Amino acid sequence: MNPTNRCLRPSLLYRLATIEAQAADVFEDEQIAADWLKTPNRALDARPIDLLDSETGADQVERVLTRIEYGVYS
Repeated sequence: MNPTNRCLRPSLLYRLATIEAQAADVFEDEQIAADWLKTPNRALDARPIDLLDSETGADQVERVLTRIEYGVYS
């Protein structure tokens, strides 16, 4: 195993856990949150879960969730 991959894995797991928790709070249901993460999203032009492999992608997903939470999602 490449040592770089071992370093990246914990950060990916952290991002996934953080975004999953935020989505569950926003949608008030863990299953709805999980489904949302796996469904293509027009605002992101991708499935939210596919963007979590980078900090930039996770930030984009977090912004969309915040917009949904505050009713400004378009």
